[in-house]
Amino acid sequence: MATLTAQDIAGQLEQAQREADELGTELARLVGELEQAAEAKEYERAAQLKKQADLVRPRAMLARNHAQAIRQTLEGLQEHVRQERAVQIEEERQERAREAHAAATASEKTATDESKRLLAQAKEQLEAAQQSLRQALAAEGMAGQFRQDAYQVAVGAGWQESAPYGVAMPNLIQSWIEQKPLLRDVLRGLD
Repeated sequence: MATLTAQDIAGQLEQAQREADELGTELARLVGELEQAAEAKEYERAAQLKKQADLVRPRAMLARNHAQAIRQTLEGLQEHVRQERAVQIEEERQERAREAHAAATASEKTATDESKRLLAQAKEQLEAAQQSLRQALAAEGMAGQFRQDAYQVAVGAGWQESAPYGVAMPNLIQSWIEQKPLLRDVLRGLD
């Protein structure tokens, strides 16, 4: 059995519609002439035209119904093709959505991993900064101790008078930390 395409069915519809139109026109002509013959009281001619119309009528009805059946078949086939195409379009849309979702999810994971890596790096740098600040304070404290030692030697050797409040201690690092809230927070620690 040969496969029928929508184009084949459209061709059959065109032929069936042409046949239905021709038979419908023929039937209308016969009925019109029949009515004229009856009005003119040409009963013999009217009887002949009635026989001819009775022969054409079933063929015209069948041709009209055949064309209608082919039209419905073609419309059903076209609707089926539209539905299949809609399903295909939706499947393609869903596939694109799955791909976009997978790409976005992968990018999110990459960005999250990068943010965790950078946070760990920042923590290390803050810990290093905290350690540097502590070392700077310790060095400043040692400088103060050495200044105190030098002061006491100078007083003991008579090079300098003893001050009522002692010697001023270096506090550049300490005062800088006190003026900068961020440095205070770094020095306090990450916890």
